Amino acid sequence: MKLLKGSLKRRREQLGISQADVAEGICHQSLLSRIERTDEISNITVLQQLCARLQLRVSSVAKINELTVTPLTVIRYFIDIGQFEQAANRLESSTLLRRLPVFALPEYNLLRARIALSQNQTTVAMQLLQIALGDAEKHQMELMIEIYTEMGATWAKQGEYVYASEYFERACGLIKGYRPTMRSELGKVIAHTYYHQSELYLTINDPEKARDRITKALAVLPTNEHFHQIVKLQKLRVKCCEQLSLLKEKAEAKMLIYAAAEFSKDINLQDDVKKYLEELETN
Repeated sequence: MKLLKGSLKRRREQLGISQADVAEGICHQSLLSRIERTDEISNITVLQQLCARLQLRVSSVAKINELTVTPLTVIRYFIDIGQFEQAANRLESSTLLRRLPVFALPEYNLLRARIALSQNQTTVAMQLLQIALGDAEKHQMELMIEIYTEMGATWAKQGEYVYASEYFERACGLIKGYRPTMRSELGKVIAHTYYHQSELYLTINDPEKARDRITKALAVLPTNEHFHQIVKLQKLRVKCCEQLSLLKEKAEAKMLIYAAAEFSKDINLQDDVKKYLEELETN
């Protein structure tokens, strides 16, 4: 069976774990190495077990039925499109937690924190992020970027802008440590960090810096299937342009919001952005 190119390796590296850790009790490390190298696997059971350990959707790497257990990547998807109630319900599954590998616990608590923050439970969010930070290994750099970013967002929501800025800078410091070629693989994570940093700049009345961060976020975010993120970024770009009186760029951002929603095929998102097209038509 042919797998999506680099899918297993990419997720393993995202979690910051070795081939031996992933393969333990499932298959020989050399087999996993060959699977990652060739993106081919003949044993579906082994694939299901590897995906379960990596907390990865089977359907995201191959065209077969999903596991009965909801992996963390599914929960991430619901958070990314703003369906926090769906994400919360799935995170509460006792089966999920029972079968969660130890190395995935920091990500689990990070996602719980993102849900808590969406509900304005800032104290709960910070506690969960502290747990995630304590459990994360130093080599799980991508996860550390996410944790620092959410800590910054949590401090910002509490009005503690100095602390927020400090944690965003920590996240950006880790981003700068990656080679430019590797940064492209972290596009979604980097864009998320820049989005929250841009929000902070707008809050403290520095729209020029906010606009710069949005521009950089849009430049690194992969356009394929990240339409909800594009809409979020362009909405923030509209706010920046309003404060800077950039009318032409503001109109362009509104048009891109509408276009991204149309490409998404998400009816809820399309309904949410209709006002931007209506504003363009009336101006």
